[in-house]
Amino acid sequence: MKEYLYFDKIIKSPDDLNRTLMFGEGAFETFRYKQQLPVFISRHLARLKKTSKLLGIKFPGDLYVETTIEKFVQEHKSDHFNNVIKDLIVKVVLFSAGGAAYSDPSDTTILCVSIKEDDSQRKQTNSLTIGKSRVSSTDIFNAHKTTNYLRSSIERRLAVASGFDDAVLLNEKNMVVETTAGNFFWIKGRNVFTPALSTGALNGIIRGLILEVCKKNKIRVLEGEYEAGSIIFPEAMFITNSARGIVEVLNLNDTTKPTRTQKLFPIIKKDLLEVLGWT
Repeated sequence: MKEYLYFDKIIKSPDDLNRTLMFGEGAFETFRYKQQLPVFISRHLARLKKTSKLLGIKFPGDLYVETTIEKFVQEHKSDHFNNVIKDLIVKVVLFSAGGAAYSDPSDTTILCVSIKEDDSQRKQTNSLTIGKSRVSSTDIFNAHKTTNYLRSSIERRLAVASGFDDAVLLNEKNMVVETTAGNFFWIKGRNVFTPALSTGALNGIIRGLILEVCKKNKIRVLEGEYEAGSIIFPEAMFITNSARGIVEVLNLNDTTKPTRTQKLFPIIKKDLLEVLGWT
C-alpha cells in the first residue's frame, strides 16, 4: 500500500523534525476516511490533544487539524480511475522540533497527514501468534499513540516471518493485553471478553464503540486479566482498530481456533459498521 505524506509547513531540513526523529517525540491518530471524516473524529482529536499535552507538544487545535486533513485529502491525486477515492487510511501526526538535548522543550509543531489508498485485496481474517516482548502494565504511554512504535513493528515482523498476520502482546504477568495493531476480543457463550485497560491495553476508539454496541444489544462484556491459555473453544475472536474496524481472527498461536457458530459476532460486526457509517 503506497503512502503519501503532506505537511502543513515547508520542511527545509531534517532539523525541522529533530525532536521526533531523535527522541520519538510525536503523537498520531489513524482512522478510515470514507469520503468524509470519521463519525467519531472528536474522540480521535481528544486523544491526540491528550498525548500532545503529555509530550509537551503544542496542539494546533481541533478545527485546524480537521481543516488541514480535509485540504490534503481534497488535493490528493489518486491513481484510481477518474481520481475517485472512496476509501482512505488517514494518519495525522504531530511532529516536534526544538532544542537538541532530550530534556529541551518542543517549540514547533508540524502537522503531517499520511494518506494510504485502501487495498481492497486485504485479508478479511487474521491469524495471531504470541509476541516475544512484554508490555509493562504500569507504563504511562499505554494510553497514548506516539511515534515510538518500535515494539509493535518488531513483533509484527516476527509474526509475519513465522507465518502469522500479527502478534498478541502479553504483559509482565503473562496476561493478554492487545495485538500490535488493535484491541483483542473473544466470545464464549453469551459473553464477550477483552483485556481490561489495567493490563496495559490501549483505550481504543473502536474498543469503546464495541462496548457501546454490546450494551445496546444486552451482551455482557467481561473486562479482566486473562492468560492466553484461558482462551479455549471461543465462538469467535476479533481485533478492532480505527483503520479496519473489526477483523475476525481464525487462529491463535496454532492452538486455538474459533468454533464459528456465528451467534454473537455477526450481530456485533453489523451494528459496529452501522455506527461507523461503513455499511
